[in-house]
Amino acid sequence: MLATVVATRGSSYRKPGARMLVTSQGWQAGSISGGCLEADVVRRAAWLVSEGRPVVHTYDTSADGEVALGCGGEVDVLLEPFRADGPTARAMIEVVETRKPVQLTVMEGRVETLQPSRRLVLCGAGHDARPLHSMAMSLGWDVHVVDWRPAQASAARFPGATTHVLSPEKLDALPLEQGCAVVVMSHHLIFDARVLEAVLRSPLPAYVGVLGPTKRTKDLLAMLPKDLPLARLHAPVGLALGGEGPASVALAILSEVHAVLHGAQGTPMNKF
Repeated sequence: MLATVVATRGSSYRKPGARMLVTSQGWQAGSISGGCLEADVVRRAAWLVSEGRPVVHTYDTSADGEVALGCGGEVDVLLEPFRADGPTARAMIEVVETRKPVQLTVMEGRVETLQPSRRLVLCGAGHDARPLHSMAMSLGWDVHVVDWRPAQASAARFPGATTHVLSPEKLDALPLEQGCAVVVMSHHLIFDARVLEAVLRSPLPAYVGVLGPTKRTKDLLAMLPKDLPLARLHAPVGLALGGEGPASVALAILSEVHAVLHGAQGTPMNKF
């Protein structure tokens, strides 16, 4: 069974388009809330599968509502049978294989555009790239790791990512796509300079970040042509979150990338 958030009113943890898949054995993937509604959806899955027809169930999350969460909103969830050869599955497969948006009719009168996962390209496969890769993978992003050293850019060091061994002369094969994010972090001046020129010349990346102090980035730019567009350049890369060590640096970098790709400011939401 597939559960899809199709509408919300008031406060809600997930927005329309959030999905959760539940098998007849109770295995589940994805989420439609912060963990508050999933158990009830799994409970309903048993009888829904036997009925074999889609239904829309509305969850009232007010203090005196059905689930009494106190969030003050309503969530409409479409519960429907899911088949591996059905239109939803075919649309999902097409998005994954083509990396292109695909339109899907979720229910009568509602068409949704399925988007491919965000692509993050790490140009540099050193020790500090590993926590950044791990955090991005936990977000479900499409992570690519590029380095000229085969021992560094290996599947064993970056499980789940796509690795590329590219010399500075072969950077025309960088795995760039429209709207991707690139972080330049090889710690090698020549490689970083060549990569930086390639990604700044390309119109595809929405974000380009360079690891290292401001002086180093200025030295890199001094090695490059003066006509490169710098509007997408973030250097030093990351938000000022404090802390030290590879994991803290990775958190700061991914926070900034996430904010830029979602058109957010990366500022506190505190209202008190």
